[in-house]
Amino acid sequence: MNVIQNRKILAVMLASALTSPSLYAEDSVELSGIEVIGTTPLHGVGLPADMIAANVQTATSEDIEKVQSLDLSDFMSRTLGSVNINSAQNNPYQPDVNYRGFSATPLLGMPQGLAVYMDGVRLNAPFGDNVHWDTIPQSAIASINLMPGSNPLFGLNTLGGALSIQSKNGFTHEGHSAQAYAGSFNRRAGEFESGANDGTWGYFVTGNWFKEDGWRDHSESEVRQAFANVSWRSDTSTLDLSLTAADNDLNGNGASPIELIAQNRKAVFTWPDNTQNEMQLVNLSASHWINDSLLASGNAYYRNNNTDSFNGDGTPFAEEAGNTGFLVDDDGNRITDQFGNDIADNYDAVNNRGFLEEDSGGLSAQLTFLNDVAGMQNQLVTGASYDQGQSDFRSSVEVSELTADRGTTSSGLFVEDDAVDVSSRNRSYSLFFTDTLSVTDALAVTLSGRYNNTQIKVQDNLDPTSSINATHTYTRFNPAAGVTYSFTETTNTYLSYSESSRAPTPSELGCSDPNDPCTLPNAFLADPPLEQVVAKSWEAGLRGTLNNVVSWNAGLFRTKNEDDILFKSTSGATGNTGFFDNVGETLRKGVELGLSGDYGDLSWAANYSYVKAEFRTPFTMSSPNHPNADGNGDIQVQSGDRLPGIPAHNVKLAADYQFTPKFALGADAIVNAGQYYRGDESNELGKTGGYTVVNLHADYKVTSNIKIFAKVDNLFDKDYANFGLLGEPDEIFPTMDDARFQGVGAPRAGWVGVKVSM
Repeated sequence: MNVIQNRKILAVMLASALTSPSLYAEDSVELSGIEVIGTTPLHGVGLPADMIAANVQTATSEDIEKVQSLDLSDFMSRTLGSVNINSAQNNPYQPDVNYRGFSATPLLGMPQGLAVYMDGVRLNAPFGDNVHWDTIPQSAIASINLMPGSNPLFGLNTLGGALSIQSKNGFTHEGHSAQAYAGSFNRRAGEFESGANDGTWGYFVTGNWFKEDGWRDHSESEVRQAFANVSWRSDTSTLDLSLTAADNDLNGNGASPIELIAQNRKAVFTWPDNTQNEMQLVNLSASHWINDSLLASGNAYYRNNNTDSFNGDGTPFAEEAGNTGFLVDDDGNRITDQFGNDIADNYDAVNNRGFLEEDSGGLSAQLTFLNDVAGMQNQLVTGASYDQGQSDFRSSVEVSELTADRGTTSSGLFVEDDAVDVSSRNRSYSLFFTDTLSVTDALAVTLSGRYNNTQIKVQDNLDPTSSINATHTYTRFNPAAGVTYSFTETTNTYLSYSESSRAPTPSELGCSDPNDPCTLPNAFLADPPLEQVVAKSWEAGLRGTLNNVVSWNAGLFRTKNEDDILFKSTSGATGNTGFFDNVGETLRKGVELGLSGDYGDLSWAANYSYVKAEFRTPFTMSSPNHPNADGNGDIQVQSGDRLPGIPAHNVKLAADYQFTPKFALGADAIVNAGQYYRGDESNELGKTGGYTVVNLHADYKVTSNIKIFAKVDNLFDKDYANFGLLGEPDEIFPTMDDARFQGVGAPRAGWVGVKVSM
């Protein structure tokens, strides 16, 4: 299908989307096979996939339901190419999601390289750019686009890619349903959704509840999510008001020493490690066709997120020399409590408590022009956005004692010098454009750019003279260019170059002095300036279809980060004490191959990716838990050493077969190579083992309205680990001396449920 045909079909699709249902019958153009991709967070008109110079991956709510994934991160891990997860917390709702070697994670301390948007709202949190996956209701998702590369149109954090989520509404998802399931780990869950419209007004509401004991010790969690939308449609305009809310209680007790895992895979190192998230997001979005060739769209939002954390851990303090009965710090100074008294050395553990409140809001607007240029069809999008955030973070360190099963007690005594009360204010405004010109029926050229201006102010509320108290400003214009060419109606090629950037976060700026390390996310002590990270990407590939049955793609990518930011560990039982630093250049490059098809009742897909993620600038890394560290606790990282946490090889396989009109069975498999341990950036200790995990899912329609569904995860009960880091096991287990910790995968598990639809 040529470019002009795509444009005509696209115009009809957009007109249809903005008119009442009675006008749909007037459309005479066949729309099958056209996949439209939103090129900005607000989507707008979008473009046919074969006019976008990148390997964009898409999925719909039907795809998500078929896989029976737990949440969005689980779905991406099972189905999307170049995606893997690290179970750093070992909670199913708190994974590190990695795409092409870039991360979007709920944990402070990880460099964030992916931007995540929902209905035009950036979900990266203002304090650390981290992403709370547990606050995104999967049942509210209509579709997703995973955009690769350093796409400047998606703003800060789009170093390696952007995830754009579109929610359901009463016009796109009519009907009512409720479902519930139960099974392994004492997991119970329920979900409902309801949507309808009268041609002008529509509503959609969904909610879900999840609770389980967890497969590891002391790992129970509860998740409660809700989403509601009210919509209005006319022939030329749309208006949507949505509310997203979550109230979650998560226990993820992190990685365990490999020697403890060998004894008992369910055991945890220390506990509790509890996170409580409350989030409310209100978003108002609108669009209006000013005339046949000009679309205006925009949104305004407000979000509040409260995160309380409680982490029981081994003590970072030592007994004073001479057996005096008191605790001292690394410099030999006695530790005092909030009353000024010396703390006795019988306290062999600590409770790290954190309280973070984040308020953010903003607005964005864009104009889409569909006007010919010199007789060539053209789409021009121009826009602006403004976002601001306010964060208030308090933390304390309470001395405690370990129980027999390595839990912690409460003493009521808090370390006087470790109290933290920090506030931050950050704001960003951006101007952006993207222009796609159809030079010929086969050739399309796109030019894009975005100017970002970001200001971050950090304030120590306990010490007005602290070096934290500073204001930082970062500016940059990021360009992009791409070209697509259709050799035939079924074969297309693309080439693109793009740049993007991210400013250091308040949490990084407040913890960036090697002489004053901090415990994440609990202390901020000094504030040397950090440079913003700049990513530069190239991407090229071929894609097409065979006999209208098989879709295929083959591509190459290369992204270089300049002034990359890394968290350097200095101590701590699990490596969470240290500082942030610019470490020079890093590089991610690789290959992506994909095949998918439908043949009668069989649908299938296969994805392979090779990601080589490496340091390109030699530097000295603080890693005192490394067995080969020098007397200062440092290791030497060389150019060419691989980045930890990123498997080089990743394979996804999936197949579904409709045996009868009532019964369907499917399977998916994840194959990952091993990865280096975090803290072993010098690549001296080998990798975690590679693994293959196979999952099954099935459903049976009892009636047209009642469906029974079931799934089995890790069918062959594979023992595996998808994360590794270095720590100090002998702080808790004196006889253990192997510094390697692992985040281990769950054993075989199964669940059965029922869904009723109306």
